[in-house]
Amino acid sequence: MPRKWHAKSRTGCKNCRTRKVKCDERHPSCLNCVKRGLQCSFLQAVDRPAPVIASSETLNLELLHHFTISTAATLNPDPQVRELWRSVIPQMAFTTDYILDGILAISALHIARYNSSRKNILLPYAIERHSLSLSKALPLIPLVTPQNSPSLFVFGMLTLFFNLARPIEDKDASAISNGVIPEWLYLMHGVDTVVMAERSILSSPVCLIFKTTWGSRDYWISHTPEKYQVLVELEGRICEFEEGEEKKRTLQDTIAALSRSYSFLYGRNFKDQDKLRGFYIWLYEVDSSFFDLVKKGDNGALCVLAFYAVLIKDLEKYWWMEGWAVHLIRGIYMLLDGEHRIWIRWAIEEIGWVPDTSWLL
Repeated sequence: MPRKWHAKSRTGCKNCRTRKVKCDERHPSCLNCVKRGLQCSFLQAVDRPAPVIASSETLNLELLHHFTISTAATLNPDPQVRELWRSVIPQMAFTTDYILDGILAISALHIARYNSSRKNILLPYAIERHSLSLSKALPLIPLVTPQNSPSLFVFGMLTLFFNLARPIEDKDASAISNGVIPEWLYLMHGVDTVVMAERSILSSPVCLIFKTTWGSRDYWISHTPEKYQVLVELEGRICEFEEGEEKKRTLQDTIAALSRSYSFLYGRNFKDQDKLRGFYIWLYEVDSSFFDLVKKGDNGALCVLAFYAVLIKDLEKYWWMEGWAVHLIRGIYMLLDGEHRIWIRWAIEEIGWVPDTSWLL
């Protein structure tokens, strides 16, 4: 009897075409391959992933999306400022690369903070994006204009948040090489300098970020703060034991400024945004000569900075501030001599840090 004719299949699996037998083209493996225990080419086709967007592009989309729906809401407690971070600043990123890089860096740090399984990928990526942002924006700062000042201001804020939010391991490494002064203390002065240098920023949409702070700044300057006993005692010790009249005046002025910010922390009817503004305003208002003293390792200045760290402790409800109070007080303690370590005992207790037994007072 003649063999029954079968139409040739040009879409069968490779094994069936090689054997010149009819393939039922069943997926993921045809019946012939199942019976013979062969790996069907259809199965291989299923395993091969379909073409997708490049992984870095996919990650960028994820990070931008995460920033708008989550990270932006964590950067400021004021609803208006939150909305600015959520909508206006991402729009600026579409035309300003260094803002986009900064947004992606912050978003990557935010996800990595709460998803430890992705840290190995996201932390290096955040550092890479931050470095790109720096390389593009830093050359423009000496050339600030009415056109680029809003973008440079946002860049400064993103850089500030990045340096605050970096993992504590990186903070420890930077402390060894640069002393006790964290980089963000200088960044705060830098951000304020951009605003002062180009007043046209006051009419830009981003002005909300600092206008809300400046409203509190007027009260900060005009009100008469309480006499906080711990600060009175610190000032008394400085006047009695520190040398140099100019240095004493600098430290006294800095303590007076700190008492104003303490009003925002300990005063009645102050909201979270007020406490955050008290933290910012002190950095804006303190004279640079104080930070020069700290950089030189002056014991009196370091003691004043230790009392500022108490403000930071109350702000650690923000993920990007976590760990900074202990990090700062520990670094200060290690630099102080035995006598001055006694001066900051109250600050140590308020922060809740316990010195290593080999460092005991």
